[in-house]
Amino acid sequence: GDGTNTDRKSPKKIMENVKDISAGSYYSLILKTDNTLWATGNNSSGQLGDGTNTDRKSPVKIIDNVKNISAASHSLLLKIDNTLWATGENSRGQLGDGTNIDRKIPVKIMENVKDISAVSHSLIIKADNTLWATGYNGEGELGDGTTTDKNSPVKIIENVKQISAGGNHSLILKTDNTLWATGYNGAGQLGDGSFQNRNYFVPMYLP
Repeated sequence: GDGTNTDRKSPKKIMENVKDISAGSYYSLILKTDNTLWATGNNSSGQLGDGTNTDRKSPVKIIDNVKNISAASHSLLLKIDNTLWATGENSRGQLGDGTNIDRKIPVKIMENVKDISAVSHSLIIKADNTLWATGYNGEGELGDGTTTDKNSPVKIIENVKQISAGGNHSLILKTDNTLWATGYNGAGQLGDGSFQNRNYFVPMYLP
């Protein structure tokens, strides 16, 4: 976002009055203190949300009234009114708009959302602490008991207060402070004492 395509070996000031950031696949989302969303970088799938597929070398303003962001190869945007919006790559249904069509501008997905996390799938916590998920599910990372991709959010589990979408697995922290995981487990990342993939949430064994 410094106006060039020159790699940098030391930090360079980009902009002021920033309160949150999220780095995706060769692009960056920036949330300013006035709740405006700005974006820069790769835009091949419309992930910047500026209505084009043109890469940007400097941040461009995208949308107002945003309070939370999550960047992957698609972008999840949580607005101040708690509506969830999404833009970018949608080949696996990760936007959750009921299609597999990439979007170049943010589209509204659902209401009453309080937290989001994006990778090749999207995790969503609603105001009632229910977990919803959409997108790639080949390793069971959505946790719905299947390995079938979803292109609309499906309700997964209740009593969730924190989420983190990883590379083909998902972590959730429940309201009772227990940690659960689902998805790819080839390196033991689910922490359930096995190397077996899961397509539903299992408790992580903690010392």
